[in-house]
Amino acid sequence: MEQNERYSFNSNDLLFKIYLHKKPLIIVSAVAFVVSIIVSLQMTPLYESSVVVFPAPSAPVGNIVSTSNTIKKESVFGEVKEAEQILQVLNSEEIRNRIITKFNLWEHYEIDSAKVNSPLNKMNKLYKKRIQAKRTTYGAVEIRVLDADPKMAATLANTITNMIDTVMNHMEKARAREAFAIAKKEYDSRVAYLTSLEDSLQMIMQKGVVDFESQAYALNQAYGEALASGNTRGAAAIRQQLDTLARYGSTYISLRDFLEYQKEQLSILTSRYREAEVEAHNILTHFYVVERASVADHKTKPQRAVIVVVSTFATFIFTFLVLVFVEFFKDLRRREQEVRNKDTRE
Repeated sequence: MEQNERYSFNSNDLLFKIYLHKKPLIIVSAVAFVVSIIVSLQMTPLYESSVVVFPAPSAPVGNIVSTSNTIKKESVFGEVKEAEQILQVLNSEEIRNRIITKFNLWEHYEIDSAKVNSPLNKMNKLYKKRIQAKRTTYGAVEIRVLDADPKMAATLANTITNMIDTVMNHMEKARAREAFAIAKKEYDSRVAYLTSLEDSLQMIMQKGVVDFESQAYALNQAYGEALASGNTRGAAAIRQQLDTLARYGSTYISLRDFLEYQKEQLSILTSRYREAEVEAHNILTHFYVVERASVADHKTKPQRAVIVVVSTFATFIFTFLVLVFVEFFKDLRRREQEVRNKDTRE
């Protein structure tokens, strides 16, 4: 029973402990309050500007302009894949280097590469801290920029947004131009081959083979009638034409049918060639801007009141815990000493 009472603890005990140590708690908390105010006043105020964009669908440009393809109405905006692609580009080294160079962030962030250890590492950390991109709840991408200059924050956010298309098109167009070059080479080769087939067919047609099936039917009928009427001269002339058909007929049929097949293949190749040409020379945006960045009229960080309150309260709690532990260990040592004295007397 005594043991339970000995270790019982309630709110009155807590208030008593605070009252018992009120003097050091008040002094330390007051010091923390003053120090946190001084520190917060020395912090550089940062202003935030943000841009919200929705990703565009990733359908190829050639498919969009082709009459043989239709775009579904529900594909006005891109999905998770397109949003992740934009995020990858926004967090890429290429955009980071472009922004650092364009706005001379070394000077703007006051990083002296000659005096700072690992200046590039420091720049990258500060860049990632000040410039962030993330997906929103509704599938859009938000670009947030913090800067001591509100105009600079808005300019950085809008410029980074404009660079999305620049970087993505640079990557896509390099591949699209290679694909177009291959498609053009194949297309030109097929056209040249068809021209040679048409020339060969034209040579046979100049021999008198224009339409093998209808000519063969008509000549055979005329030949039979000439023989039946005793027209030997006419029959001989018709026979010469039949010999010409027999000599070049199979070649004519083969070339004609093969040429028809090749024209069908050329039609398919032409469609691919046109799509590749559009992909290589035309540009579509990869996003739709929902909200452009504007110049902020109030700072975002630091929230001085929050810093002062949190710092003072945290210091108060920490000091109180330290005092309680100190008192606890003193009590343990006192009890240990009492036990030793009791053992000595016995």
